[in-house]
Amino acid sequence: MTTTDVVQRPSIHAFYRRHGYFFREAAMLTIAMGFCMHLYRVVFGDDAALQYVMTPTTDKVLLVPMTYAAVAGILLARRVEFANTPHKIFFTWSLVYIGLSVPMHVYFGVIRDNVDFYFDFFAVWFSYLLFPFYAALLTMFFKLRYRN
Repeated sequence: MTTTDVVQRPSIHAFYRRHGYFFREAAMLTIAMGFCMHLYRVVFGDDAALQYVMTPTTDKVLLVPMTYAAVAGILLARRVEFANTPHKIFFTWSLVYIGLSVPMHVYFGVIRDNVDFYFDFFAVWFSYLLFPFYAALLTMFFKLRYRN
């Protein structure tokens, strides 16, 4: 006589929850895309960046993982394992940064369909400030751990 154990597959919701709703991947994709756009601006200048990289279409593409990361990050925030208080503050700041970027990109990239504002409002020196911030964000997101 043999016995078999019934193995239940986790539900799709449980799978997504266990993987942090794939926040890490969406946030890293968002920041990496932003990093590449800012790097292109620094290397090739504003005119080339506006013509080839930072267009309303790429802004709309960037908006997809950005919006997903903002929503998933809010849903996930209580389950993140923080190493210390500065880690918690930096994670919270990353959610604020991504979350507040969404309405700005919706307004200029989708509603106005004109991304010239970014270059008028944010001078090229702003890109230099973002590079270490983006590196820190990518490192933090890569190391992010969740509680079940």
